[in-house]
Amino acid sequence: MRKMFPYNEEVESLIHKAKKLFHLSMNGIASEQMSSLGYKLNYGVSLPRIYEISKEFEGTPYSRQLAECAWWSDCRELMILATLLLDKDLSRSPFSKDDLLSWCENLFNIELCEQFSRNFLSKIHPSIDLSATYSNNLITQREGSNKFWIALGYINYANLYLHRKPVNQSIESSIFEYVVKDVYADSYLIYNNVSRYLRSKCKVDKKWVTDFIQTLDPTKGKGVAKIIEDIQIELDYQE
Repeated sequence: MRKMFPYNEEVESLIHKAKKLFHLSMNGIASEQMSSLGYKLNYGVSLPRIYEISKEFEGTPYSRQLAECAWWSDCRELMILATLLLDKDLSRSPFSKDDLLSWCENLFNIELCEQFSRNFLSKIHPSIDLSATYSNNLITQREGSNKFWIALGYINYANLYLHRKPVNQSIESSIFEYVVKDVYADSYLIYNNVSRYLRSKCKVDKKWVTDFIQTLDPTKGKGVAKIIEDIQIELDYQE
């Protein structure tokens, strides 16, 4: 999905520079292997190399504008670059719920969900509660959303728990009714990321997860047996 922005010569110059660097790092074989991911343009550049290139664009006066234009470019490397350029300190550069939902309109594969959470959403500060609240918004706002929004919400919770960041339980509890529904989802994208969320939650609340999976009926959803097995493996690993 493309989005038009007012012309800015400096931003256009930075976009051109980034594309040139990505082209120089192009991997044709990797690009072909990722052709099913839905990007209009894909150079097949490795993630470590994208992270390295992003450092050349950090801290410029146009970082936010560059990030916006890059995100809506439908070019894989530019979109990942965008998630790295967003300022994680929201006291300096606000990123509202409306901003989040706007960006999520252009989520169309799991790689983008992963990178958006890893590089930005799970690291916003000064309040970690806002990251959890934004996850809730993605999980609970079903009307007008798509499955990648929901997946991103669960992925972000998983990343918060992966780094053992303290999540306000009164905030998280508002998604539990959706977790109960989503374990029985037909979509692999949904139930697999619910499983990921639950496995990560084991690190901070093993009893809750253990009690929860005991309520599940493997005959009522095609992903339930996998979720139970995934969590049991995680619990065994922690012992």
